[in-house]
Formats: sequence, structure tokens, C-alpha cells
Amino acid sequence: MFDLQRFVSACRETARSGSATVLELMRNAIADPAALKDAVSGFAATRTIADAVIHRSADLLVLHAVLEPYTASPPHDHTMWAVIGIYEGREDNTFFERQHGALREKNRRSIHAGEALVLGPEVVHAVANPLSTPTLGIHVYGGDLLAARRTMWDPQNVEELPYEIPQFFQWVKELTKARRESAGRQSDL
Repeated sequence: MFDLQRFVSACRETARSGSATVLELMRNAIADPAALKDAVSGFAATRTIADAVIHRSADLLVLHAVLEPYTASPPHDHTMWAVIGIYEGREDNTFFERQHGALREKNRRSIHAGEALVLGPEVVHAVANPLSTPTLGIHVYGGDLLAARRTMWDPQNVEELPYEIPQFFQWVKELTKARRESAGRQSDL
């Protein structure tokens, strides 16, 4: 059976060694999706992207992340390493690089249930759930992501702006609504 507190403690102990060590812990955690889902069942979704805090300290943040059907985010950075583990559904990532003051798409990668991915501190990405069912995951960050000075990009004109939670989630709502409509599905957010 998966023990959430033991996972967090192990992440705290190994985070100083870097993301590669946390990646192994994540792979073990998502190997038993039913047990993991049971362990995080108290963390309910409240928005199209719901990041419920499991653990928060200056050197580590652990989130239970839910991407509701067809959710999409604008490009953003984290400014710290991250390990993303998906235990149900699929998360599509579009990666960007900064080039002459603008963003240029670099590549794409889907993370399926049972897979984990390491993101370096320089990564800029946008995420999406292409499915008609929620995507569930655990995210571990090498610092306090909620207090970090970060950047996001306006999805209309791709202008780089300081990360602001209300604006970010307004864009998520708009992007998600457009994706749902294009998929022929209408849903209140």
C-alpha cells in the first residue's frame, strides 16, 4: 500500500540530491495507481487545474494535480526542477525556448499514466489534457513554487509577463472553453 507521508519524507530526504533521485521515487509511487489514488482521495479538484498542496516548504513542494477534461494552460515556467508523475490519464506538454525575446516551440511530449518526467529549471511549457476524462498526477518541485518569481506568456500575443495566479487561471478557463467547444463538448468551468 502506498504511504503518502513516507513518499513526502523520502522526497524531502532525497531532494538535495536533485531531481533524478526524486524521479525514482515518483516512478515507484505511480507504479500502483489505485493505491496512490486512494492516498490522495482527500484532495478534490476545484478548478480546471487543481493543484492541492500535499507538502510545502522552502526546499520542496508536493502537489496533487488534476487536469479536468480538455484543460489547457498558457506557456509558463517554474524556475526550479520538477518531477511530474501521471497515474491516470494523459498530460500533453508543449515545450518552448526563448529566442530573441520571443517563444519558439521546441518540441512536444505526452506523459501517459504510469510515466514520469523531469523538467529542468529553465523549462518553459504549456500543458493540456486531451482526454474527456480527468488526468491525475503528482508533481514535486525543488523549491517553493508558490512563492517563486515566475513567468507566464499571454496566449494571444505571447507577451512575457510576471506570473499572476488570477490571470493565469483566467487564461486556463478561456483556453479550456475553446478546446471543449472545438471538441464539440460544452461544459461550465
